[in-house]
Amino acid sequence: MSVLARGALLLILICAAAQAENRFSENGRLEALSLGGGWTPVATDIVVPLKGWTKQFNFSAAKVNQSKTADSRTWRATLSDEAGGIVIEQSVREINGRLVFDVRATAQKDVDCESVLFWIDVPAEKYAGGSFTAGIDFGPLPLELTEQFRLSNASTHSVTLKSKDDFELNVTFPPKAPVTVQDSRKWSNHFSVLVPIHYGPLRAGQSVVSQISLVASGQVDAQPATVMVDPNAAMQTIRGMGGNYCFKIESPITRYTLDNLNVAYARTELSLKDWEPENDDADPAKINWAACVARDTEGSRLRAELELMRELSQKKIPYIASVWHLPGWLTTPVAGAENSKVDASKWPEFAECVTSYLLYAKEKYQAEPELFSFNEPDLGVQVLLSPEEHRDSIKLLGTAFEKSGLKTRLLLGDVANPRGSTEYLASAIADPDALKFAGAISFHSWGGAQPEQYNVWPRLAQSTKLPLIVAEAGVDPAAWKTGSFQSFDYGLREAAQYQDLFRHARPNAILFWEFTDDYPLLTRNKFNKNRFAPTERYCFQKHYCDLIPAGSVMLASTSDNEFIRASVFKFSRDGAEGFTVHLLNTGWAREVTLRGLPASVTTLTAVRTSRGELYRVLEAMKPENGSIKLALPPQCLISLTTLSVEPLKQ
Repeated sequence: MSVLARGALLLILICAAAQAENRFSENGRLEALSLGGGWTPVATDIVVPLKGWTKQFNFSAAKVNQSKTADSRTWRATLSDEAGGIVIEQSVREINGRLVFDVRATAQKDVDCESVLFWIDVPAEKYAGGSFTAGIDFGPLPLELTEQFRLSNASTHSVTLKSKDDFELNVTFPPKAPVTVQDSRKWSNHFSVLVPIHYGPLRAGQSVVSQISLVASGQVDAQPATVMVDPNAAMQTIRGMGGNYCFKIESPITRYTLDNLNVAYARTELSLKDWEPENDDADPAKINWAACVARDTEGSRLRAELELMRELSQKKIPYIASVWHLPGWLTTPVAGAENSKVDASKWPEFAECVTSYLLYAKEKYQAEPELFSFNEPDLGVQVLLSPEEHRDSIKLLGTAFEKSGLKTRLLLGDVANPRGSTEYLASAIADPDALKFAGAISFHSWGGAQPEQYNVWPRLAQSTKLPLIVAEAGVDPAAWKTGSFQSFDYGLREAAQYQDLFRHARPNAILFWEFTDDYPLLTRNKFNKNRFAPTERYCFQKHYCDLIPAGSVMLASTSDNEFIRASVFKFSRDGAEGFTVHLLNTGWAREVTLRGLPASVTTLTAVRTSRGELYRVLEAMKPENGSIKLALPPQCLISLTTLSVEPLKQ
């Protein structure tokens, strides 16, 4: 290693040690516990469920005020009247290496709540295969979610969770309390510890208090890592990296991402409830154009959606149009559920409604989606289809589109998660009359998957000769409830999921959820809500969108360290061969050696995003004999590319 590289590594290690402090979001949610020169992911919240868990209220989702002293930080928030207007105060300090939470909850009015809980989450991908100890109770943290998702209800004053790689999280809370250890993969991708601060209703003026302390321990892995590239082993071709433009599309964030990210694939909502809220004609062979077109008015949601579709078409960005909500006249409710089904007698009317919308978009706005889908029909978000109805809808709509001269194809699946959901597609794939109308296969990545669960998808795509699209890339489908998606640690999980998708699922396109003001990648200025600023999450997306051109071929690569995830892409630019390498470090600072670069790669521009560091363009690097050594800070994404790179625009 050169003297300059050694100096850079030493500086990074010193800075990492100085920065290794516990990480909190602005709303008082712990995101990571310090450990060694870096962090281990742990999330906390204070939750008040109403009686019977009919509804729950989160401290981190309320409007929180923060104050600091020399040795502590305090967050204070008032929950809604429905939750008794409970005032929650959380003070945090460090004592002898432990992070200590002092919590007080005071009801302003009587509230029939189930409990007041101090809630702790750890990522399932790290702890599955480990174990828990709760007092005298102990057991495994299972690799897969089982029917018995409550793992323990022990009365104790201490719980320890041990990860598969021997990291430990110890939680203490005097005096003893009936604590729940839970496999929360039923709802999210976590194992959880629920510490009761109080059980039962609260009366007006009643206060409850508790003290909970956390400490993480384990062997810090700062060993050097090696990444090997095989420049001759092509994996899959990337049709385009992009995002969803479905909800809150009127936000300035939509404009910012379209103008500042290289969006090469997209997805929009197709709002049939705005196009035909009432049945225009009982005859599905007739379209009441005047009634539908009259709803395309200035300032309407329908107009914004159609103009967005036109812009995507003008920019030659292929896109998917998906249906969430249907007009009521087309549906029949599902007993005991919030979703609905298409009324069996209305399928011809449904086909006419979709076809007329797409024809209008094509003729008036010169916009035509590449693909059409129901969003998550297996789960019913918001329209539930059986596998057979999914198959039959593809045949019905494919025939209607073809007859009308539309080029739009049907998306197979668009299922809610990647875990064991390929069976849902079996009926459609087995029917040649349905398969001929399919243009691609899709799953959503919420909650992630194990490598073997991801691996079935490229095999299915190969067997059907259809491209594979991750139409919604996301980590936690419930993160909107607490705003936890706004944190750096959430963004790091998103980046890690992308690297896992590239390696194991091998999709041809990945579409982030979302490039609008829904799960936004930008933050609002506290003093001017019309001004926004980029975040590390936005920059992670910029690495992937801007530095993986459409048509890139992913190359095989290996890493000898679990904290270093690599993805490598080859492309042609201006008649020359180009390369981009993404190296994601989810752990501690370390040296990484990249080997196997072809001789044609003589100079690589480096771009880095880490905590507080936004898409920083570094000095160019020159490989020696196809190899580069570089120092990675903790928890960062560094991209090495032959592309010219523009600095981030604020």
